[in-house]
Amino acid sequence: ALGRSARAQAAIGRGIALALPPNVSAPRLLRGLLSPDECAALLAAAVAHGEAHGWGSLHRKYPTVDLPVAKLRGGGAVVSALQERAFPAFGRFFGEAYGPADALVMRDCFVAKYEAGGQSGLAGHVDASLLSLVMTLSPPGEFEGGGTHFEHAGRTLSPPQGDAVLFLGKVFHEGRPITRGTRFVLVALVDKRGTVAPPPPRPDEAAAGEAADSAEAADSVERRG
Repeated sequence: ALGRSARAQAAIGRGIALALPPNVSAPRLLRGLLSPDECAALLAAAVAHGEAHGWGSLHRKYPTVDLPVAKLRGGGAVVSALQERAFPAFGRFFGEAYGPADALVMRDCFVAKYEAGGQSGLAGHVDASLLSLVMTLSPPGEFEGGGTHFEHAGRTLSPPQGDAVLFLGKVFHEGRPITRGTRFVLVALVDKRGTVAPPPPRPDEAAAGEAADSAEAADSVERRG
């Protein structure tokens, strides 16, 4: 069951979706965001990293089984490709308030995994970001079911590999459960400079930062001594 805070956010997200003009609240499809080869390389890197180090669940309010793209081999190139190819589309699709591309910043970028025998979907929610993107990484035939459902539009979108769904982060949406196989998606959460506070560090990044701060402090003490 959803907690009080989650229910309030869901109500707000539903209200925003209904209050906005349809051309702004409606999800949009971006074809060919990544090529099949780029998808295969990112998916292979995620699977290899997961097998070696395990998958995380680092989003506390709406947890997903995921890995940060920055930790994956070739992850920097993927983020650059999203900035070059997807960021300009937000302004084209939703209006100048959601651009220009060089005013947008990546809040978070991760690969999420849904399994028929594990976490198969994600309950309805709103994102922390201004803008959101969900791109299918899995090749055809690897799963059944799934997709991103938009209650206000009455649509569930599950595009083929390399195609992405773009939408406003504060619009209520749901990850529909899969019924067979494993579904991998690339998720990008995007903000606009000067409009949204920077996100808190993910738990693993916070721990690393604390360790680095402790090492720096110890080194400083040693130098002073």
